Order: sequence, then structure tokens, then C-alpha cells
Amino acid sequence: MTAPALNGTRYPQPVDELLPAARKLVDELGEVPSRNRLMREYRIGAPKADELLARLRDEVERQARVDGLHAAMVKRGSVAPRVELFPVDDEPPADPFDYAEPIGPDPMPDPIGPGFVPVVEPDPTPAPVAPVVEPDEQVTTVGHPGTPDDRKHLLRVRWAVRAVLALGVAASIAGNVLHARDELISQIISAWSPLALLLTVELISRVPVHRRLLAVGRWIATALIAGIAAWVSYWHMAAVASRYGETGGAQYLLPLSVDGLVVVASICLVELGGRIAAAGRR
Repeated sequence: MTAPALNGTRYPQPVDELLPAARKLVDELGEVPSRNRLMREYRIGAPKADELLARLRDEVERQARVDGLHAAMVKRGSVAPRVELFPVDDEPPADPFDYAEPIGPDPMPDPIGPGFVPVVEPDPTPAPVAPVVEPDEQVTTVGHPGTPDDRKHLLRVRWAVRAVLALGVAASIAGNVLHARDELISQIISAWSPLALLLTVELISRVPVHRRLLAVGRWIATALIAGIAAWVSYWHMAAVASRYGETGGAQYLLPLSVDGLVVVASICLVELGGRIAAAGRR
């Protein structure tokens, strides 16, 4: 099998010599041929067909970019559009008025003569300008995350939560003190468990931890202290409520309301501490 005769030879042609024939093939097909078509058409191998195909695609893309740039410049009025008096390789169209007889002795001469160059005036209409969209201003609602007032608002909320926690701990301390003997040492011992829980929650909400192991240990200790305080306070407050006339199961439910308030306030205080720290970093 021999290669087709191009440029007067049947030997395999290099890509530079095959390129003109490939351009004509692109014009005939109206698109870039496939690699298999180039291999069959010019009896070449896959590597040379790939190189030839890459060259053709690069030329087509470059020509498309040039045409698009020229069209954009014509639209803006920077350059005049390309004007061709007659199509390439075609005969000039016949004058539709060549049958008409001139009116008067001196008809108007044909303006198109040798050396005539048509002048196309650019479109005076300015190109449309895209409207400038102003960015929306950031919401400045107080307390919205990311606003300058967010940290101040969180600080105010933390003080309110701290007051709620102190109220719950005070109720727990009061129940423990009332249950203790009428002695100072006994009352101090009874009041220690809820007071220790209050101090622990305050510490973990204010002091950040940068090591995961230390954070886990701190949470385990906090859970242990909270469990001890809840167990001691529950039975002390249940006994006090029963002593002061609460019956029918109410003496066992009232301590749960106090302990539940302390738990919720503690969680909120820890969460607010993290959000305040994050707002400070922002």
C-alpha cells in the first residue's frame, strides 16, 4: 500500500506538506475531519494523523477567535466591517437596471469606477453598557452572626444566662442548707456540691482548651461533678419539700425542675463561651 501522490511524490509526506491538502479537505467537509479519515485519506499512521489533526484544530480555533474579535470590534464601532463588492470566485451580479433608459441628456455616471473604495460609516449608536450592580450591604441587625455588634449581644446574653444559672444553684444550695443540721460546718458541706458545679461551669465556659485530650478530661470531670451535685441536691431537696408539706409525688418532681434548670443554663453558658470566642477571632 502506498501513500497518495501529493506534491508529485508517493512517499509518505511530512505534516507540513500534508497540511495544505488537509485544509482543502476541511473546506470541503465544512468541519475538521476525524483521525481515521485523515489516516485513510493520506495513508498515514496514527501519530502523524494526531499531529495533523491537532494542527488543523488549532488553526480552526485561532480563526474562530480572530473572527469573534473582529465581530466584537465592529459591534463597538472600533473598525469598519469587511465589505466585499463581489463574492470570491463568482461573477459580479448583473445590474438590475441595465434595461432602463436614461432620463435626460446627461444621466448620472456610475459611481463605482476603477479604484473606488466604499466607505462604511461606523454605527453612531454607542454599545450598550452593562449596569453596575452595587453589592448589598451586610445586615447590621444586632445579634446577627458576623456583625460588629454580635459579640456585645452575646456578652449580654451570657450575663442573663449566668444569672439564671446562679438562681438555680441558689435554690439548690438553699435546699441543701435547709436539709443540713443547724450547724455551720454541716451547712457548708451541704452547700458545696452545687457551688462546685457553678464554679466548674464558669471555668469551662471561659477558659479555652487547645488539646483534645485535655478537653475530654475536662468534660469527664465536669460530668462527674454535675452527677454528684444532682444526686445530693435531689434527695436533699426532696426531703425538704416533703418536710414543708409537699405530697403526692410533688416532693420528687420539684428537685428535677431545679436540676434541669441548672443543666440547661450550664449548656447554654458553655455554648455562648464558644461563640463569643469565635466572634472575637472574627
